[in-house]
Amino acid sequence: MGDLSDGELLEAFKSGDHRAFEALVRRYQRPVLSIARRFARDEDDAEDLAQRAFINAAERAAGWRGGSFKSWLFRIVVNLAKNHLRDIARFDRSEQAQEREADPVQSNAEERLHAQEQQKALREAVARLPKRQREVLLLRIDGDLPFAEIARTLGITEVNAKVNFHHAVQKLKSWLGR
Repeated sequence: MGDLSDGELLEAFKSGDHRAFEALVRRYQRPVLSIARRFARDEDDAEDLAQRAFINAAERAAGWRGGSFKSWLFRIVVNLAKNHLRDIARFDRSEQAQEREADPVQSNAEERLHAQEQQKALREAVARLPKRQREVLLLRIDGDLPFAEIARTLGITEVNAKVNFHHAVQKLKSWLGR
């Protein structure tokens, strides 16, 4: 099933082949969880958001009329995450969330400490970005979406997505000094 397109897998699922949706889950599990992690306050919440995104997509599959499944799925996880954020009224800034990210491989303790400090500064800077800029940045970086799909996902124009991304990157550069 790995050689079938997203659309073909979704059509197979709509026809009753549950293995087809399992293939979609395997295909997008990592980026969906990555996006959810950026919004959730802990790993359990992130996994819950990701699982709810796939459940929501499966339940709404009959209404899918084509287009990019990836964009549609990412829109679902972003909307769930936005609702989650509204519910907890803050972006994930906890120490536990920062610690759960994998450390890059470094040759010595000093380099690891420096890398951890840089990651923490970057996470804090991303958290300070305006909501729309943060969403565009995370969909572009974590979701690996092209600007056209980001625009469809967030209900904005492609130009607006590019402008928000540009402003986010410029702010991060100025705040982080590079």
